Amino acid sequence: MKIFLIIFDTLRKDHTGKVYDNSWIKNPNFDNFAKDSIVFDKAYPESLPTIPVRRAIHTGIRTYPFNHEKPKLRDDDVVKTPGWDPIPPQQMHLAEYMRKNLFITSFITSTYHQFKPNMNFHLGFDQWNWIRGHENDKFRVRFREGRSKLNQKLKEYTVKKDFAARKLQKQVLRAHFSNVQNRKNEEDYFPAQTFKKAVEFVKDTMNINNIFSHIDEFDPHEPWDPPQKYRDLYVDKNYAGKKVVTPAYRIGIDYLTNGELKYMRACYAGEVSMCDNWFGYFIEELKNLELYDDSLIILISDHGYSIGEHNATGKIPMHLYPELIDIPFMIKPPGGLNGPKRIKKTYVYDHDILPTLFGFLGKEKPDVFEGIDLSLFLKEGDQSLENRNYITCGFHVYSLYKDDHYALITSNDKSDQKLFDLSKDPEWNQNIADDNPDICNDLFKIIEKDGKGELLIQGKSKLWEPIDWYNKKKNPDS
Repeated sequence: MKIFLIIFDTLRKDHTGKVYDNSWIKNPNFDNFAKDSIVFDKAYPESLPTIPVRRAIHTGIRTYPFNHEKPKLRDDDVVKTPGWDPIPPQQMHLAEYMRKNLFITSFITSTYHQFKPNMNFHLGFDQWNWIRGHENDKFRVRFREGRSKLNQKLKEYTVKKDFAARKLQKQVLRAHFSNVQNRKNEEDYFPAQTFKKAVEFVKDTMNINNIFSHIDEFDPHEPWDPPQKYRDLYVDKNYAGKKVVTPAYRIGIDYLTNGELKYMRACYAGEVSMCDNWFGYFIEELKNLELYDDSLIILISDHGYSIGEHNATGKIPMHLYPELIDIPFMIKPPGGLNGPKRIKKTYVYDHDILPTLFGFLGKEKPDVFEGIDLSLFLKEGDQSLENRNYITCGFHVYSLYKDDHYALITSNDKSDQKLFDLSKDPEWNQNIADDNPDICNDLFKIIEKDGKGELLIQGKSKLWEPIDWYNKKKNPDS
């Protein structure tokens, strides 16, 4: 069997395409893939952001609530974000499991965080390829045209009316524009590089029966500057303001004009459509090589992104709203399906992927796995599995509980809580926590149970030094 696990970073479920009820975004390849797939409507990460998600995927073990013993790397301890740690040395990696089952493995990724010192996500793979240059990857130190040209470009791409936001944008864009300065055409963009390398591996291993390829593309992570043809799909043709392609991470969106916010959202949509195009290129190559039908292909994202919804931009721990935590998740089984299969009742997680691989291989899953085998949905109908009628999720010192009735976003010391009655408020706009302390307490007990009684609390964890703006969320400019 040939197996392909594909992750897109920061791909919002509600921007994936018609498959998830978005009729305006142009993603025909995601939509066509869904027609051959088991599509999960209630898929979530169990912890955020980039590295915690991937550690759960690579090990089949929950990383939430970051209560494992962090390896002592060096005295100054560069890992300061909770959960942003290497895979513990005693845990087996994804590639090691696949190699034990006699697979030739490859890891093709532009998600540069996985290659930071001691992260070791590439361990065990027969081949690994790092596509360099995303975001703050230390790839190109200078903008060849000089500082004045770079400053002129930064002025064009950053907001005008808020100094703090502009400073944050410049910090990201200086590295980004230096890293991508040699781009000449679309094939120089990251999704193109990633999926072309993936096709190369497929062709190299055509005559090998068992191959496993993990394809991890950092786009559509910000900055969002796809080729102009993708921006033109969504940008207002009359817009003449700042080309805002990356936000400031903050609560409060008054640093943006309405036009800047719309432009930024349009650029994100364009970036997603570029990802769809190169995903489609990869799928078409598999079909041309007559490999698609018999391959197992899993498509997932790590998390979404706030682009002005609920008065926030970025990935904010206390904003565990649907735009951030709802993710697309599709599985195309070998042999195909008689049309798409929707799983609308059962809640699923990212750490279900490894147990699912074992299920498709007909192997008994290791006891250490904490996820469930989703291959059972090939034969069984849509049903709510035992213990899967809710999810909990952690992000720094905040946690989320969600079921079909309520959603609770809470700090782990319970000092900041937001409760939503989803039957009356599906958009999560009316906080009813103050009027329902008993419900909050009951749901928090479930969070504590899933967290094994060791929730990370601000100021008490050795893994994290408190960040002042968490305490100043009512004054985002402070």
